[in-house]
Amino acid sequence: MDILAFLPYWLLVFVRLASFFLAAPVWKDKQVPGHFKIGFAFFTTVLVSGVIEPVPIAEMDSIYTLLILKETIVGLSLGFFASVLIYAIQLGGSFVDMQSGLAMSTMFNPQTGVQEHITGRFYYAMAILLFLAVDGHHILLQGAIASFQWIPPEMWLPSEASENMAKLSLSILKNMFWIAVLIAAPMLGTIFMVDIALGMLSKMVPQMNLFVVGIPIKLFAHYIVLFVTMPVFFYVVGMLIRVMTQSTGQLLKMIGT
Repeated sequence: MDILAFLPYWLLVFVRLASFFLAAPVWKDKQVPGHFKIGFAFFTTVLVSGVIEPVPIAEMDSIYTLLILKETIVGLSLGFFASVLIYAIQLGGSFVDMQSGLAMSTMFNPQTGVQEHITGRFYYAMAILLFLAVDGHHILLQGAIASFQWIPPEMWLPSEASENMAKLSLSILKNMFWIAVLIAAPMLGTIFMVDIALGMLSKMVPQMNLFVVGIPIKLFAHYIVLFVTMPVFFYVVGMLIRVMTQSTGQLLKMIGT
């Protein structure tokens, strides 16, 4: 077999995998060096060579450049749709912090380069640990490799791919907000009851300064409910991982040829 004849094909495979690792959870973090992502994409391409059958590509012309662009879009889409659901966890933590009085208390995240809420950051760290514990990264990697069966590198995307991706994006965003509400619901309900109790207390004891008493009570309730509801949180994260797997399969079926 002439390796040089199939080199353009394997370059397309490498571009898709490299784009996937740039946007997928765990791999996309800034703490993962860029040369590691490129090297991991290269060795994954070598492993994929034993799974798919290469097709010789005649010329590396302008058409080939468009194929590279297509592979970049497919790889980024696979990684992005998986990452959006992970963002639901941080969104749920932001909802909690806004109600419990921690909205102004943020911390710098070196992975993303932005300020993040404390509870959202804690939820995200716990979710990533569970994600790795149940081999969620293997599931994503398996989906990226399976994408070559549904979307061959040498083939163009079907004409209805953009419409299908738009519908799937709306569905994933809906699931993201729904999961964020499920994560934050116990905490929001508790803080709401605390607000009602403080309001009744202020009517009975007008001399009491709620700004002095209310914030410590809210923080105490916040941390108590946070640790009591951790089993529910892990259950929701498990459901999120299942939704992530289903979304990856739906994406491949929708934009596959």
